[in-house]
Amino acid sequence: MVGIGPKAPDQRALLERARSKSMRVRPRNELEIFSGLCVGRVFYQSAERRLFFVDSHNLSITDIIHTVFAGMAQRPRIRQLYMDEHNLIKAAFSIALTPRQARRLLVALRLNGIVIDSDGEFCDHLPPIPESGTEPS
Repeated sequence: MVGIGPKAPDQRALLERARSKSMRVRPRNELEIFSGLCVGRVFYQSAERRLFFVDSHNLSITDIIHTVFAGMAQRPRIRQLYMDEHNLIKAAFSIALTPRQARRLLVALRLNGIVIDSDGEFCDHLPPIPESGTEPS
């Protein structure tokens, strides 16, 4: 799966860009969530337990999701979102998660250097983002 985003020679450049961008206002709908996403940054909607993200060849959130779900012997159901009512303009991806899946996936994302924005306090208990200059695992 590939989404939108700039081409970068390595993951470090993408992660630095994601750290510098932040959601200044709490999004009210999927379109506002999408407008705050970038490669290396995801949004976790805690009330509905949904993760929103964009993908890139250089830094694939989808690959991380598949790896985590394989470790739980499960298959993820990732949904493509669209910006228009005719489903012509692709936007972000989303996945609905159980509490167990959410805990494991969000930790895996954080350990890979992914910035996680959230509308709740769920992410306050995650490990810190690895320091700049260290390679994601």
